[in-house]
Amino acid sequence: MESGGAIEFTVEKLVSSGDGLAFLDGKAVFIPFSLPGERVLASLDLSHKDYSTAALQEVLAPSPDRVVPPCGLYGECGGCNLQHLGYRRQVDEKASIVGEAFRRIGHLDPGDVTAIPGLPFAYRNRLQLHLSGEGRVGFMKRSSAAIVEAPTCPIAVLSLQSWIERSAGSSERRAELRPYIVGKDRFIAFGTQDRVFLEGRDSIASVRVAGEDFRFHLKGFFQSNLHILDYFVPDVMSGLEGEVAADLYCGVGLFTRFLAKRFAKVVAVESNPFALDLARMNAAGPKNEFSAVSIEDWARTSQAAQRFDCVLVDPPRQGLSPEVRGWFAKFKPPLVVYVSCDPATLARDAGELVAAGYQLDFLKVFDFYPQTSHIECHARFRLR
Repeated sequence: MESGGAIEFTVEKLVSSGDGLAFLDGKAVFIPFSLPGERVLASLDLSHKDYSTAALQEVLAPSPDRVVPPCGLYGECGGCNLQHLGYRRQVDEKASIVGEAFRRIGHLDPGDVTAIPGLPFAYRNRLQLHLSGEGRVGFMKRSSAAIVEAPTCPIAVLSLQSWIERSAGSSERRAELRPYIVGKDRFIAFGTQDRVFLEGRDSIASVRVAGEDFRFHLKGFFQSNLHILDYFVPDVMSGLEGEVAADLYCGVGLFTRFLAKRFAKVVAVESNPFALDLARMNAAGPKNEFSAVSIEDWARTSQAAQRFDCVLVDPPRQGLSPEVRGWFAKFKPPLVVYVSCDPATLARDAGELVAAGYQLDFLKVFDFYPQTSHIECHARFRLR
């Protein structure tokens, strides 16, 4: 049924982007801000060969899980995309998305996927902030290069919320940051419980995770949810022990530090030499070895040919490259711990690991980024 150019759809499910999926004449249509089971009116805006996208106009029959977003900028700001869905259902949907990815892409049945919730709000430690033309703090607008000014951010930790709120509506922050971000309109802010680190002013940030202190480059990568990281790290380390472990894509040595408490030696590999310098400090140990090369190049070295009792991988969204998957198939370390930020590439790699002789021990979802569609997983594979 059409109404003033809008078409009525029944939403079937959520997909990994957070959009609702419906169909029109057998063709997939993705509708942001819609929920499973809802009848909605939406207008088509982009059509591709295999799918279309549509803009939500009206919810005719809302889901019982639909809630009123607490943020006044929701839908305009490009950050969150699930604030309209009750939090418990967000976690369940993410578990379902991961399970479906394993079945559809990896051709594996993971069974019931365990999902661990986080703090629904006031959890995020790291923000990329922008300055508007008037010098006021804001975020990128949804599907736009424009900036939307922000009075606060409810998903940010309280120290960051306060920092934003203290200058809301003024150009005070531009004056404060002018010496540090010359020629830029964006910057990184990282907030702990009692401090805010700012790009340019602070090059190194320091945090405490699971009882251990870490330092990292403010402009580099570090997990943005310290609260759930205190639960995630012990879960990843649970049951691990042996003589030699490898930490591939080790970053600044977060997991290396904890692996070194459980193994006599850890081989840490990271292509970013600046991150690896901090890994050497964060995870210093007399028997630990650090290699500043790509994982693909490392896989061809004699160091990679030694026997490992456990290999931990935490790759970027692209997952493991064919060369790295080939290394696992050839050398077959008995235990693989896989930390992933992309269910699709994790599912693909899981399928190849199982084909190479591994079995999936378990698969867990940790909700590092509530109110958004981002998903973090911990999977473990054991050689059959």
